[in-house]
Amino acid sequence: MNIIKLVSRAIIISVFPVAVMAAEKTILIGPKTIGAGWKDHIVLEARHFLQAGPGDVMTVYTAEAKRTAQIAMQDPKDWQAVAPEYGAMSVQGPVRMTLTDEILQKIRERGLILGGHDYKIMQVTLIPAAEMTETFIYKGPAMTLKDDWSTSVPVQKKVFKDVRVGDGLRFHVSKVKPGAALKLMDMTWNVMDPSVDGCQIGPDGYTYYINEQSQLIKLQLAGPDGISMRVGGKSFKFEKISIVRCTAQPDEDYSQAQRAPKEYKLLPGELFHGEKTFPNDWSGNLRLTAEPFQECTENDVLIVSYQLLPGLKEAGVTPKISFRENKGKWKDISGSAEPNWMDINGTDVVLTFDEQALDKVKTSGLVVTGLGFVLTRIELVSAQ
Repeated sequence: MNIIKLVSRAIIISVFPVAVMAAEKTILIGPKTIGAGWKDHIVLEARHFLQAGPGDVMTVYTAEAKRTAQIAMQDPKDWQAVAPEYGAMSVQGPVRMTLTDEILQKIRERGLILGGHDYKIMQVTLIPAAEMTETFIYKGPAMTLKDDWSTSVPVQKKVFKDVRVGDGLRFHVSKVKPGAALKLMDMTWNVMDPSVDGCQIGPDGYTYYINEQSQLIKLQLAGPDGISMRVGGKSFKFEKISIVRCTAQPDEDYSQAQRAPKEYKLLPGELFHGEKTFPNDWSGNLRLTAEPFQECTENDVLIVSYQLLPGLKEAGVTPKISFRENKGKWKDISGSAEPNWMDINGTDVVLTFDEQALDKVKTSGLVVTGLGFVLTRIELVSAQ
């Protein structure tokens, strides 16, 4: 009898396969420190997004964020934000991005840059759209927010009665003009938190995630008029609010996850120590602030250590390195009109300073760019 039951069960499973729940998949394992001065970043590889679809949610889990910390999600092609609202977002807990067809077209081909300043990336995940539920809690009336910030829409406390920590409030909009911005205020007209104090908003709206109990408490507080939130901003039409909720469970298979390069504690004289890849598509660069160059003289030199990427000859790539001014259009540090590209063969590069180069690094800092190598160390030493 038991054998018959087992055979019957196997037949049922083969004919009616058991549904496999999609999970929150890890695509990057940190830590990766994004320091001060907009100088640090990491590129998420394009392979992570080949099977992603519109509506999927990417989550960046962060730690040690300063009060003023910001994150930017950029296209490696031109370093512009993949969408207006992802150019400079406040880091207050996990940061999420809903993938659209327009965003996917960019990141499937070139990957995605995570940059900004003053926080640490611990993990990046993808959640399938099928695991995100959406429930509308406010359906109008719709209102156009004027270009002069003079308009706001009051929302009653009862609208948010089913919101819980971990949910996202999606603000649906239309007629979005260039430079449109969103400002979410509590019952006292103060901003809900710094992340929504005039943040950019695009045609796909904006999702405000409730990551902490303190945010939820603000939604549950109301004045005598019953209002707990005011939706302000400029240059768009506010339509609706919905609750976005994740039902996915974490996927514990990390075999395909990208690992952030090992981080090192800098020794005296070191400006960089790690593993920073400069791919063959010219997308790699490292920015150094002006601070470490303040006591520099013409007797000092910069020693740049690296390892060449494998397969350069087969790919027809000649590895090169260039040093630029960390300002504006990244003009060559030598002052020449055109970039000075140096061929490299595996030996350390030694950069000397003249009076003009010293002035540039002391006032604006330095950008290292190029292709075909992994940068491992930059050291500032005296030639005497």
